[in-house]
This record gives sequence, C-alpha cells and structure tokens, in this order.
Amino acid sequence: MHRSRRVASVLAAIILAAMLAPLPPAPTSAAGECGTHRSETAPPSTIRVYRTASGNVEVVDFRTYVKNVLSREWISSWTTESLRSGALAVKNYAWYQVIHWRGYVNGGGTCFDVFDSTRDQHYDPSRPTYPAMAAAVDATWGTLAHKSGKIFPTYYNAGRPGEACGAGANGWQMFQWGTQACGLAGKSAAQIMGIYYPGVAVTAAPPAATPPPATPAPTPAPTPIATAPPSAPPSAAPNPAPTAAPTPPPATPPPTPAPTPSPEPVAMPGGGQVGLSAPPPPPPPDPEPVVVTVSNASIEVTAAGVSHRAAVEVDLAAMHDHAAVRFERSVDAATRRSRLTSLSSMPAALRMLVMRHAIERAFAILPLPIGPGS
Repeated sequence: MHRSRRVASVLAAIILAAMLAPLPPAPTSAAGECGTHRSETAPPSTIRVYRTASGNVEVVDFRTYVKNVLSREWISSWTTESLRSGALAVKNYAWYQVIHWRGYVNGGGTCFDVFDSTRDQHYDPSRPTYPAMAAAVDATWGTLAHKSGKIFPTYYNAGRPGEACGAGANGWQMFQWGTQACGLAGKSAAQIMGIYYPGVAVTAAPPAATPPPATPAPTPAPTPIATAPPSAPPSAAPNPAPTAAPTPPPATPPPTPAPTPSPEPVAMPGGGQVGLSAPPPPPPPDPEPVVVTVSNASIEVTAAGVSHRAAVEVDLAAMHDHAAVRFERSVDAATRRSRLTSLSSMPAALRMLVMRHAIERAFAILPLPIGPGS
C-alpha cells in the first residue's frame, strides 16, 4: 500500500517536472527544402533519398534515380511495354512524394522525400543500371500519367509469378508480374497503366513496341536413304603391296570460348511498397516533422497536433522488464487498438500518448534511478 503511494508520488513528480521543463526545439529545415517542387508537368531535377544504412540524406539526379530503381524493381528480360509501364509507375510514385512532402527528416534535421527501401522504392547505387531499364525510362521521360490533371501515387507490388494480365487489379496498385503478362499479350504501356490505374490519362506515350512474332521451327529436310554401291567383279590381278598409313596432322587445340557476360535480370522483382493493404491518405500541406534516426532501440512519439517531440534511447538488453518499457508496450497496444475501433477511443489514446511524452521527457532530463519492476 505504502509502495503504491510512493510509486504514484514519483510518477506525479516526473510528470510535473516534464511538463514544466522547456521542450526541445522542433526540427528546423524541411519545409524550405522539401515540398517546394509543385509542377505537375515537369519532373523535379533531383530527389532527396534517405539511406537506411547510414541515416544520411543523398540528393540524387531524378532521372538517374528512376533508372536505378527500375533496375531493382522490374526484371530487364521482360517485354519492352512491361518495362515502360514500370518506368511510369516508378517515376510517378517518386514525383508525387517530392510534391507532397510527408514531413520526414533525419536525425540531423535534413528533410528527405523517399526511403531507399521498400517502404518506398528500392534504390541501390552500388548496383548497376541495366540498359533495358535506362531505355524504358528515356522512352517515357516525356510521358505524363495524370488523374484529374495531377500526378498521383502509383503504388505497385510484385504480385504472383505467372499471374494473368490485370489479375488482382484493385484500382490503386500495379502488379509487376501482371505487367509482363500484359506485355506478352500485346498491351502497350499506356494500356497497362489503364488496366491497373482506372481513370488515368496517359499523354505523349511512345509508339508501342510489339513483341516479336514467334519464329516457327524449321522443317527438317528428309534424310536420303543410303544405297550400297554395286559390287565390283573380282579381279584376277595380284594383291597390291600394302602402303604405309598416312601420318595424321597434328591436333588443333579447341578455340577458347568467349567469356559469358553476367546476366542482367534479377531473380525476382523488387516488390514495390511492401505491406500496404490500402493506399495511405495524402499528407497535409504543412506536415509535422517526423524524425527518423538510426538506432537499434528508440522510442518514437507521434501525436496529432503536437509539434514537439522527445525521444529516448533504451538499452533493451538491460531494461527489458523495466516499468517504463512495460508502459511503452501498453501504449503501443492501446494505440493499435484505437485505430481499429471507433473514433470515441481516440481521446483516451491521445491522453496516453501525452503521458508517454511526459515520461520520455523525464527520462531525458531527470537522473531518477527507477529500478526494474518499479
């Protein structure tokens, strides 16, 4: 009983101190650098890519980025029209994110447009850009894919190997294996876009590249039946003297085979934006900064309308049963449940998020030794 009062007093002191302590400044940068490109007809010249391995933000030439992503996401041995539809999807997706900045900044306060992973699109400059992919991007660079006159997010996923053209089309997502089936069926890139993104208007598309007709196998010529020559009459002449067998010419070494170039295509398509069951809502015009840091264990707070945030890093190996860690798990679970229930549960979830924010601020500014199980 006394222990409960003591714990409650400590928590009250923590919350009060956290509320009175000055909040850290919100990340600066971002809005002046990201989200400033507004053109729906001219692609951006560059794109800011978050490198997951380092936490750095790289500014990449936009066309170079699209070519590299297409080389990671599609298979270069697929039909020309499949690759062109992929080039349009990759370009549109990235272009939309440049226009509609989602608020992402790295730990140093630098804003970025896309992740280099399948959270957005797979980008890896350490691997080559294949000629077939570069050609598909160049051929469609002047092609526009609009809905209501605007660039829209062209989400896509690998789908299933061998699936039919348009199989599983849901109106907002392209399936990579399906685009190959469409290309084999003679569909153009513009037609493929229309199958997976109904209502799209594709303009300035290149002439369709029809798949080469199947070459029939040549009919083998009939093999003539060999007939034995007529037997010669026996000769009365004496047997001629045996002659020496001719000396065979020296053996010619076989030619050295030319080295086989490494194959271009990857084994499987990249898979696009993994884990989406529905298209995410568009970000607000002036989003709240979302800090992304490189850390093995970090606590992230997200609460609508709260412009400041505090983050604390926890050694989970030493604090796996700490009261604060248990509190974090309960808040995460409550937040997940609140997304699945009615809006009436949102105030309670937000209150818990505010409490979570206060606890984190206390850990950041107060050296209070709270032991495991407190």
